[in-house]
Amino acid sequence: MKIGHFILFAAFCLFTVSTAAAQDVARMTAEPQAINIGALYNGTTLTAKGSLPADSEAIVRFMGTSCELHMKQRGKVGGIVWMNLDSITFKGAPSVCLVSSAVDLKRLEANGGASIRILRLSGLKGSVLIETSGGGHEDAFEEFLKLKQKEGLYREMFGNISYGSASEGQKTFLAEVPIPSRLSPGAYMVELDAVRNGEVIARAEQPVTVKLVGFPALLAGLAFGHSALYGILATIIALLAGLAIGLVFQGRGSH
Repeated sequence: MKIGHFILFAAFCLFTVSTAAAQDVARMTAEPQAINIGALYNGTTLTAKGSLPADSEAIVRFMGTSCELHMKQRGKVGGIVWMNLDSITFKGAPSVCLVSSAVDLKRLEANGGASIRILRLSGLKGSVLIETSGGGHEDAFEEFLKLKQKEGLYREMFGNISYGSASEGQKTFLAEVPIPSRLSPGAYMVELDAVRNGEVIARAEQPVTVKLVGFPALLAGLAFGHSALYGILATIIALLAGLAIGLVFQGRGSH
């Protein structure tokens, strides 16, 4: 009799653990999986949808690959002339970092801590290596963030994720992420983090490819494969553009 009770208890515990583990799962699909940059490309909207534990919050990030950026610090020489001074190199910074959530990230961080902070723009500081040719660059990372935000490549936003009804410990979500027009071809990653009590309990990701098509692809192919022809074509386009502008102003001046 005791053996039977023990078997039932063990089966109940196993079922409970299995159910809890099944609930702590995140699933996601993102569209489009390939973003084509043509002559008329002016940004797009990426849609991510799926499911996550019902008692968790979704944080969706659109991330570019790590790159190395070289910049110059500007300053006044002799208090009069502005010039480029020290060189600054940022290593390991993602080319793009767009962070989305249903609620304010500051509120999530206040309830959590380090796990939420790592997912925010400020959390990149721990993974970005800064090399300088001089000293006094304590604020270099903050200035780097401001520059990337001004370019539209780094951004935090909330309210662009909505939730559906919950069922069997899971709820659905829909995220609409605005993708900037200033986007380079390459490999990107859409990341979903399910957060509960300040901790990431489940994760899902999907790759997205960005490529040039049409006229931009033609120009890029000429620039890398036929540099001489590209130079001639660029000169012709510049001359035609100048001629067109001259005709416009000449026409206005005749009235």
